Amino acid sequence: MAEFEIRHVLDIKAELGESPSWSVEQQALFWVDIERKTFNRFDPATGRNEDWPVPAIPGCFNFREGGGAVLACSDGFYDFDFAARKCEKICDAPFDPAEFRFNDGKADRQGRLWAGSIRFAFKIDGPPEGGFYRYEAGTVTRVIPDVMVPNGTAFSPDGKTMYRSDWRPEGRIVLKYDYDAITGTPTNERLFAAMPEGFGIPDGATVDSDGFYWAAVPYGDKGRVARFTPDGKLDLHFEMPVLGPTMVAFGGKDMSTLFITSCRLESHMGLPVSPLGGDIFAVETGSRGIPETLSARA
Repeated sequence: MAEFEIRHVLDIKAELGESPSWSVEQQALFWVDIERKTFNRFDPATGRNEDWPVPAIPGCFNFREGGGAVLACSDGFYDFDFAARKCEKICDAPFDPAEFRFNDGKADRQGRLWAGSIRFAFKIDGPPEGGFYRYEAGTVTRVIPDVMVPNGTAFSPDGKTMYRSDWRPEGRIVLKYDYDAITGTPTNERLFAAMPEGFGIPDGATVDSDGFYWAAVPYGDKGRVARFTPDGKLDLHFEMPVLGPTMVAFGGKDMSTLFITSCRLESHMGLPVSPLGGDIFAVETGSRGIPETLSARA
C-alpha cells in the first residue's frame, strides 16, 4: 500500500458527489451532487464552492467549446452556459426517465461525451438493463448494451483504448476496448482488471499521461484509490478517510493534483456514514493528468 498525504480540501457533505473535472481555463474543479441535483464549481485557491440547481438528476458532464458544459441528466442532455449561469435542454434522454438515469461518463479525446445509464431499482441478481451512449453535437446513440452499473469510463492518452467498469456475476471488474477515434466505436471487449476479494467496487476513474488507470474503489473493507498499469496490474493503492470515494480527476496548475469526490450514502448499503463522507480530498501523487477535450456546441 502506498503512502500519500491526503488533504481534506472541501467540507461540503455532498449526498453523492461525482464526476469531478478540472477546468484549465478557470483553474477550478467542477463536479455534481447527483442526489441534490446540483452542478458545482470549487476553487481550491480560495476554498469557495458555488452550486447551481439543474432541472433533472445530473450524472456526468464535459466542458464544451465557447465556455460551458454539456450535462447528461436523467431526462436528457443539457447545455450549461457559464457566463449566463443558465441550463437549457438540448435533447431528451433515449430512455424512460422514470425508470433510468445517466450515471458515470467521460469524453473521448475528440470531445464526444460517453454516458452510461442505470436503472433506478436495479438488482444485482437481475438482468443488466443499462447501456452506454455516445453524445455528439446534439445526437445520442446507444452503443454498448447490457450494462448493470456503468462506472469507470476513461480513455488512454492516445485515445485508442476505452475503459469502463461494471458489476458482473463473476465479480466487480474493469473492461477495456479497442477504440476507433474516427468513428467513436469501441470493439473487442475484454477484461482489464478484477477487484480482489474484499477490496471494493471500481467506481469513477481517470487515466494519467503515462497511461495508468486510476479509480476510486468504495465499499470494501476500506475506501480506496487504486492505480493499475496499462496491462491491468494493480500497481498501488491507498486508503481513504471515507468508505465511499466515488471518482478521481487530475487537476491543479500542472495537472498533478488528484482530486477525489465522495458520498454519504453508506447507510443505503447498511454501512455507517463516514464523518467526512461527501467531502472532497486532494493528493499529490507525482503523476500528471490530461486535460479533457472540449465537446462541440450543439
